[in-house]
Amino acid sequence: MSDQQIICRCLGIPRKTVEQAIDVFSAETIEEVARLTEAGTGCMCCRCKIKDLIQERKAMVKQFEVA
Repeated sequence: MSDQQIICRCLGIPRKTVEQAIDVFSAETIEEVARLTEAGTGCMCCRCKIKDLIQERKAMVKQFEVA
């Protein structure tokens, strides 16, 4: 998936912005990502993508902690 892939079509929020909210600002919930980026505050259809991205990033961190 590209960093420039649009996660929130209503507001044009790219994947990279959501990843930064998770990685840099430690957002752990959809609500925290929404507060930091506004993604998921329009029609809310992208919230499942945000949730999946949070889980994906957490799994990556956990993988590095084990190694």
